[in-house]
Amino acid sequence: MGRHALAIDLGGTKIAAAVVRDDGTVTAYAIRPTEAAKGGDWVLNRIKEAALEALDASQLIPDALIGIGMGTPGIVDATTGVMLSEAVNIPDWKGRNLKAELERVLHLPAFVDNDANVAALGEWVFGAGKGARHLVYITIGTGVGGAIILNGALWRGANFAAGELGHVPVNPDGPRCGCGGYGCVEMFVSGPAIAQRAKEFVQRGVKSALADIPSDDITAEQVAVAAQQGDALARFILAEAGKYLGIALAGIVNLLNPERLIVGGGVAQAGEWLLEPARWELRRRALPTATETIQLVPAALGTNAGILGAAALVFHALEKSG
Repeated sequence: MGRHALAIDLGGTKIAAAVVRDDGTVTAYAIRPTEAAKGGDWVLNRIKEAALEALDASQLIPDALIGIGMGTPGIVDATTGVMLSEAVNIPDWKGRNLKAELERVLHLPAFVDNDANVAALGEWVFGAGKGARHLVYITIGTGVGGAIILNGALWRGANFAAGELGHVPVNPDGPRCGCGGYGCVEMFVSGPAIAQRAKEFVQRGVKSALADIPSDDITAEQVAVAAQQGDALARFILAEAGKYLGIALAGIVNLLNPERLIVGGGVAQAGEWLLEPARWELRRRALPTATETIQLVPAALGTNAGILGAAALVFHALEKSG
């Protein structure tokens, strides 16, 4: 029958809960809208509702479920489960002990970590990171996040803030980022950054299929579709974003010497129009020895990365504890 974990993926718009077997099979699933604007207490209740629905649907005997794993936006102390920062779009999240809350309601050991760390674990255990001991995971969507696995363990940093790859500076004269810095990779590679670049070109009158879309409605997804359909401007915009991604990755490779770089998130659906320019820039800038064995690959789990990663958080933690 195998071991099972209750996995929770907390997002800004929805909460997914699932019962996952240790081979990665999802045996039961439930979704609730986050409704984050109603506050942290409301979100916690929605998490509990989704979790209990998934447990009920699984019809597992109690002994088959070994723990709870959850990924959350924001910086979290992975040892205590206490939120060290606010989470984007979830009011009054800082200071909450999510581990204690989950254990109190569900009476199982709980493990909580940042959502990018959790997705990286999912890819490492069940997806594109299988077999690697040293990898870096980059997720590109509304923002750019990341996580680092070194010697088979998550590297969380001195106070759990490691992996903020979106704030690696790639252009000192670049635009100001929401973090307060200038020229962060997020300002060139994120979905909003790609959409903004397309908007600027269209408003300048550059010929493109994107000009058929009202400029304020252009999205990174539409840029990716146009690139796949042969649009020269869309391909240029993605190549430019890939260049900046490659610059950031070159620094990471020189510093950490990982064997695999995994790129996930919605913008990664642009595929090779983004990744091949990133590979070229990476090889041009990183030390030859460090790039001899490096692999830059797309993530494999898609929208399941958070759920499978939350389950992997449980299995991995309990294996380490013996």
